[in-house]
Amino acid sequence: MSNRTSVAPVQSIDRIDFLDILRGLSIMFIFTANIPFFSGLWFFEPTHPIRDINWASDEIVNFIMYVLVDGKFYTIFSLLFGIGFVIQYNNITAKNGSFAPFFRKRMFWLLVFGLIHLFLIWAGDILTLYAVLGFVLIWFMKASDKTLLITAALLILFPLVNWAFMHFTGIFYPGLAFEQSTTVYQYFGMPVVEMDGFSMPDIQAYLLNDNIIDFFKMNLGEGFIRIGMILEEGRVFKVFGIFLIGIWAGRKILNGNLLDNTAFLKKVFIIGLLIGLPINIARGYLEFYVERTTTTQFLHVLNYALGTVPLALSYAAGIALICHKGAGVLNVFKPVGKMALSCYLFHSVISIIIFYGIGFNLTGKYGYTIIMIMAFSIFAVQAYFSKIWFQYFKHGPMEWLWRKLVYGPNLKKDSKVILSKEI
Repeated sequence: MSNRTSVAPVQSIDRIDFLDILRGLSIMFIFTANIPFFSGLWFFEPTHPIRDINWASDEIVNFIMYVLVDGKFYTIFSLLFGIGFVIQYNNITAKNGSFAPFFRKRMFWLLVFGLIHLFLIWAGDILTLYAVLGFVLIWFMKASDKTLLITAALLILFPLVNWAFMHFTGIFYPGLAFEQSTTVYQYFGMPVVEMDGFSMPDIQAYLLNDNIIDFFKMNLGEGFIRIGMILEEGRVFKVFGIFLIGIWAGRKILNGNLLDNTAFLKKVFIIGLLIGLPINIARGYLEFYVERTTTTQFLHVLNYALGTVPLALSYAAGIALICHKGAGVLNVFKPVGKMALSCYLFHSVISIIIFYGIGFNLTGKYGYTIIMIMAFSIFAVQAYFSKIWFQYFKHGPMEWLWRKLVYGPNLKKDSKVILSKEI
């Protein structure tokens, strides 16, 4: 196929705006979900000597964010990935191009970005998983809507099977990744701690470390921890299931006027809220106020499987209804959505500079309330910067690099490819 294939807007600028707005919102709340790690909040108790400030509101804010945010916005981000897949497929095939080679090349470079992010910058990376699953997603590009939705439902519930397999067989296969992380730490002489009879990387030492070379050494081990957590949670199945729902939604957006079907969107919003909110409140109660046992662990996995997706879909439908009437103030999220890859990666760099020992060493010093204020403040600055950026450039910096790598020297300078909208 020609590398000059260009992608045109779908049907109306309003619909592209909706996707950018939803993506920008997702980036903001994904950051609020990730910053407790960056800040050391998860690894230094309020009573730890390093903690400078605790506010009475910390537990309330923590509970609210856990119930309303945790898992919901990377779910929406996964949904958008599936929608973007359909947009790309339609654009390429409309020009008689070959989609699979194009998308494989696109996923290859996303995988490169992800692996660099995962093993050298921050272990919480999601790009690597998206890229790996993206290769598999090609097999479903011509699947029927029924096949997509049935497969998605099964995959979203499959973490329950994953948990049951590990619990009843005693085969904790993610342990291989966790053991590898410790091996890497020990190989480089990095600090480890003993927990339940096992040696594990010392996360506190990792965050407090002020040596840049040791930072990279420890990141190599941290990356394997991330892989182990993804396997333990069964996130592979859930994310791929959401990708498939995204393909279905993308088809309905392009061919079924889904974003104009306000009656359907209202049903999704209401039903998703009625199902998702109570289940997530119950999940929060289990997490914060009930001692962890085998039964509560199962209920936690069950509530996550049954409650996260409905609430995330409710959010997405609600934003679509608002945008249908006029986005208004939500337009502030549009520039961030247009350079989502750049903003996502910059969150890691900014947070490391602010919190880690190799930066300003603020790790562990603040409670949940202050950390959330910092997260929203950082995002506000980023949103303003993104708006200014697009006054001078057509694409975000990482989006431009991604396009350059995918399309090579034949990329037209004036190409209208909407890659920044498709992550």
